[in-house]
Amino acid sequence: MMLALLLLVTACTITGDEPSPADPAAPAPTSALAPRPRDVRIDGVDPCSLLTEAQRAELGLDARPRLDVGPLPPYPGREIPLCLFGGFTPRAVSVAVSVVSTAGVEIFTSGELVAELQSVRVAGFPAAEARPTRNGDFCTVIVDVAPGQTLDINFRSSDPQPAASQQQLCAAAGRAAEAAMSTLLQLH
Repeated sequence: MMLALLLLVTACTITGDEPSPADPAAPAPTSALAPRPRDVRIDGVDPCSLLTEAQRAELGLDARPRLDVGPLPPYPGREIPLCLFGGFTPRAVSVAVSVVSTAGVEIFTSGELVAELQSVRVAGFPAAEARPTRNGDFCTVIVDVAPGQTLDINFRSSDPQPAASQQQLCAAAGRAAEAAMSTLLQLH
């Protein structure tokens, strides 16, 4: 499962020798988002604790959460904690919640992604919604929680024939990010 997630995140990134497709309809990425209302450090936070049982039920995530730790492109560092949540009813989806204390949201706003980026707010915090242009079966919301730290929510369809549009997946990623931030703010 970690390998599948790594492949999904890697699908959003490009290497230095790979051109970035120009999409005149996509908003230009910015180097910085709006300021945070406050810093919420995530060092040592268990990502599996960020979606409560009630929140998981509301999001249609009925499988037991699984904690994983390892490298996660495009983030630097070897120990990125993430929690995998799955759901089968009413649709097959998976959600990865990562607490990244090794890199800030700048990785996503630098213009180095093969994705359409949109600035959004999650629980009052600046965030970026990344819609991959090469793969429409997932969407990621990255919340700027503190300097050099992000909360990364990846919501994807697990169906071989996804019934949900990328717009619906992004809306679901936004709801999952709101839920996770709500829990995180209660912890702080």
